[in-house]
Amino acid sequence: MSLVVKAKIKDVAKGHNVAGDFAEALSDKVKSLIDDAVKRADGNGRRTVMAKDVAHFFGAGKAAENLVVKAAVKDSIKGANVAGDLAEALNNVANWLVKVACERADANGRKTVMAKDL
Repeated sequence: MSLVVKAKIKDVAKGHNVAGDFAEALSDKVKSLIDDAVKRADGNGRRTVMAKDVAHFFGAGKAAENLVVKAAVKDSIKGANVAGDLAEALNNVANWLVKVACERADANGRKTVMAKDL
């Protein structure tokens, strides 16, 4: 199950082509963020995974594009509650990851963003 909307990645990666393996790699990164957030919430004695468990260093705000599928996020978290702000925090991080990957592709002289850029 993918945690990101493949078609929206192109909207964030303006001016770049998106390799076929990129969406899956981004979804894997988001899953890793979720797993870490669940551990952080548990370590803090909470049963609710919140935005601060993901984006404690990103700050608040609305992401440019909704890359993360909220229902998939909830389905991927077992044994914990999901705060309403979690998906937005994941969106912020996912948008940032795509932008950084685009910068890396540019630095390597490519117009195609690949999984290895993450």
